[in-house]
Amino acid sequence: MAIFAVGVVLSLVAAFSWGTSMVIFKVGVKNVDPLAATYIKGLFAIPVLLILGFIIDGIYTYSKLMSGFNLLWLFLGVICLTLGDFLSLSALKKIDVSIAQPVTSIYPIFTTLTLLIAKIEDITWFIIGGTLLISSGVILISYFSRKNDIINLKASEDSMETDEFEQKKKALPMGISLSISAAVFWGIAIVFNRLILEDQTIEVVPLMALRNGLMVVLVAIYGFTRFFINKEKFRSKIFAPRKEALILMAGGTVSWIGGGVVFFTAVQLLQSAGITTPISSISPLIVMILGSIFLKEKITLPQVLGVIIIVAGSIVLSLPELLSSI
Repeated sequence: MAIFAVGVVLSLVAAFSWGTSMVIFKVGVKNVDPLAATYIKGLFAIPVLLILGFIIDGIYTYSKLMSGFNLLWLFLGVICLTLGDFLSLSALKKIDVSIAQPVTSIYPIFTTLTLLIAKIEDITWFIIGGTLLISSGVILISYFSRKNDIINLKASEDSMETDEFEQKKKALPMGISLSISAAVFWGIAIVFNRLILEDQTIEVVPLMALRNGLMVVLVAIYGFTRFFINKEKFRSKIFAPRKEALILMAGGTVSWIGGGVVFFTAVQLLQSAGITTPISSISPLIVMILGSIFLKEKITLPQVLGVIIIVAGSIVLSLPELLSSI
């Protein structure tokens, strides 16, 4: 019971950290290319994680991660994490964080579906009910956000250029699509990390350092390669102004150390992503509050209801494991 309680608390801490980091990223990515932001945000967190990893476990965990199936799970997890982070940052450039975060928080659906496809879990009425609730919440947020967006656009249509009007008209559906795509890859990435952490000798901090570090290196290599091939086109897309770079690095530290390390410690402690993932997905509540206070984003009743439904669906998904662990 005590272990379960600790796992729940750690999952809640992860939810708060991820919600806070999304608000920070919204500010930092405003004038930065999403690809550049994907590696810039790790420039402080990764060295810290690598040093902590060596202090905690020396070279042991790193060597185990680079052998056998762990290497495959690590590689697949890096790909999914990279795509998820890039798509999420791209979405934040198009829509409010109070819309993007609730939509990306549907990742428990894709974690559960991946577990089902891999035959790690069986289909239950809890899974069906939770999935329907989460989907309903996303549809509610998407529909009314789109409706409000159209009303606001029509009100200001006369003061806009045609191209600007068309871009703004397409921004919301594109942002929501990007957020859903990010959720898909994040949900699958959690499964690969769960497979690695089934080995109790693997330490979480070195895993996070290597996984996220590889993502930063690979994205940076791609970004600079793209720049050297076409310097004129991509000159402004490999760096960020100092202020935005510091903001992104702060967000990366909160997200990866305060969120990722804490979350996967809970996964390892409980030996279950089915419990920790839904609990951590309450981060939209955090974002909704912080976005309203610091970013002055307007929160509508449909958004509030949508967030509540998504959180309820996430809890229903995990209810069997929650009840069995109490």
